[in-house]
Amino acid sequence: MQSGRAHELASEYSRKQGLSNSARPWIRSGVVCCKEWKGHVREKLLRMRQQFTPTAALVLITYALYRSVAYSSYVTNFGWYSDALGYVSTIPFMAGASVGNLASGAAVLALYLKGMLKPYALKANVPLATLALTYCIVALFPQAMGNFYMLVALGLVWGVATTVATIALIELLAYGASPTVLIVQLAASSLLSAMVSLAVDGLPPMVGNALCVLIAVAVIPLLRACRRRVEPYCMAERKASFREAFKSSSTPILACAFFELITGLVNMYAYNGASSFVIVAEAPTQGMAICAVLVALFVFATNRAPNQRVVYLAVFPGVITVFLILPFFSDMLSRPISTVIYSAYVFTSMLSAYCYIVACRNAHSGVYGMAALSAIIVRVCLIVGLLLGWHFGSLSEGETFMHLSIVCVVCVYVLGMVVLLWSYRSAREKRVEVVLLPETFEESVAARADELTEEFGLTSRERDVLVGLAHGNTAASIARDLFLSTSTVQGYIKALYVKLGVNRKQQVIDLFSPKPPES
Repeated sequence: MQSGRAHELASEYSRKQGLSNSARPWIRSGVVCCKEWKGHVREKLLRMRQQFTPTAALVLITYALYRSVAYSSYVTNFGWYSDALGYVSTIPFMAGASVGNLASGAAVLALYLKGMLKPYALKANVPLATLALTYCIVALFPQAMGNFYMLVALGLVWGVATTVATIALIELLAYGASPTVLIVQLAASSLLSAMVSLAVDGLPPMVGNALCVLIAVAVIPLLRACRRRVEPYCMAERKASFREAFKSSSTPILACAFFELITGLVNMYAYNGASSFVIVAEAPTQGMAICAVLVALFVFATNRAPNQRVVYLAVFPGVITVFLILPFFSDMLSRPISTVIYSAYVFTSMLSAYCYIVACRNAHSGVYGMAALSAIIVRVCLIVGLLLGWHFGSLSEGETFMHLSIVCVVCVYVLGMVVLLWSYRSAREKRVEVVLLPETFEESVAARADELTEEFGLTSRERDVLVGLAHGNTAASIARDLFLSTSTVQGYIKALYVKLGVNRKQQVIDLFSPKPPES
């Protein structure tokens, strides 16, 4: 029917244009290809819409609003610092924020490893209320904020509050969604937060600060609503799962840390007045938007999340190299280069978060520990960068250029060595697994369940029920194993049938049967 309709359209078009019969097959094939492409795009959109549940959308909006207020408070020092280059030159605030990040990150990591933080136990109400209250205090007493120690204190408050709130909100992203949905959430939240930040910047200072206060307060009930809707999850043995997650996510965390080191170096160097490099005030916001668009286009074109191995071996080294090389062309292209640099920075930060969230999910590990460890490592590198920038700012121009070149080269080569070692270890582990550890039935079922979870956007609880069905268990036995009611499990089974496009248990079991070799 489709080819017949295409033939009719081609014939009609040829008659209208006065084309010969020999041209009709070409036109017909073009019409068929166009219709197939439209159907393919429609299928992708439908599949993405099925995966992207209302809960995922609510988490996205909540995270985007929080990111916008956290970014705005960092850039403007809670609305006090109005210089266009405040993001670069407010070193006291940046130093205080780094100390606050380290202190709160270390506290969260220690509590998590001691088993004192259960799933969804980290409270973000107080940190969010602290951000809102600090905005109000700065607005009421602006004259008290103009000295070094007050800026350090403001940064300390920001660092402690945002670290705790960020980890609590990242936990919402870590469970109950496929990798594709996760990367869409991260990209879309980056774009939305950039839009909100631009809107806030376009308002009068007092109005913009008031809006930030309202956003910080509004995130509190939104976070509570998200936690009610996101399904509970089960963790493996804490220390073992944490080590497994760290092995898989050490490279992306290190890549993000290198960015922070160079960022701190450039910021302190500019603060000392030793650099002509100018960072455009809108560059961080533009970087967030550009990065979000690039990631969204990739997901739409491929209908899948980024491959982590490709990210580790190609994307991170390439982006970091660009990040390190571009400042040396600052005299010629200062303004556009700053936007490119922040696009690369946001891109690496987003992919780093994506990689360690996926690693925690695969290891059945809570995200608190890995998010806190990432914050600690990143901030340590930022402080090292600030100290290096302070040292280089006291050198002559020739010495500075030589030292900066050495630092950049060392950073690139160290990261390259880490990436190569990770690749070698990964390949070796893969060979050992194939030769010495043949896959058991349970392992093959788990691996196939992971594939179906990513393909059809199943939640973590739906995956558990799917594994039970693959073993031929009844709803009652699955309910006993998962400590749920039978009616709840039956609801999950119905949802699974809809997502998988089946209508009985045998069809689910068939999805786990090995495919016959192709002749």
